[in-house]
Amino acid sequence: MTDRASTGTVPSPDAGVHDAEPVDGRVARRERNIDAVLDVVLEMFAEEWLFPTMEQAASRSGLSLRSLYRYFADPGELLEATIRRNRELAVPVAHLHAIGEGPLAARIDAFVAMRLRLYDTFGPVYRATLAHAHRLPRISDQLATVRDELREQFELQFAPELASRPPADRDAVLAAGDLLVQLDSIDYLRRHRALSATETAVVLTSTLNTLLG
Repeated sequence: MTDRASTGTVPSPDAGVHDAEPVDGRVARRERNIDAVLDVVLEMFAEEWLFPTMEQAASRSGLSLRSLYRYFADPGELLEATIRRNRELAVPVAHLHAIGEGPLAARIDAFVAMRLRLYDTFGPVYRATLAHAHRLPRISDQLATVRDELREQFELQFAPELASRPPADRDAVLAAGDLLVQLDSIDYLRRHRALSATETAVVLTSTLNTLLG
């Protein structure tokens, strides 16, 4: 009888495992691995690791570096995917009920509370986005999209007040209000001016009442 070991045909213990696994199983495993590493990078951003390496992400997620490079070609692609995932997670946090409806004071309170909630939840990722935007065009594009969406949200929430202004005045009020409540401005108040969340809310609410009232 032929010795299979001598001919090199003895399968290794893992031989056929991946081939035997159903396609749906492989896809599900891939998606779990990708989600795991994206969550790890989000955690690193929260800890102010704004420039995580592929090696750090692989080690912390439990994936091999080789596996990580199968999912993402380079660190820029990993960062882009992480920021896209963050935008998806931010959607429910940024939601406003009955946008543009109700008394001005109530709309201002709801808007300020939402923006501070958004900042507290996703501020670290936003800072990471800013840190990488200058060298990665697709991240720069994502940053521009986020800022445009936040501006549009402000415009919709305060559409009645903006519509009552002459065009030039409306544009100035929209620009000033949008600037005030962008995440960059909230980051400045919270981190550089060291205001508490409550103090920041007072600044934003008071200024918006003056601007829109």
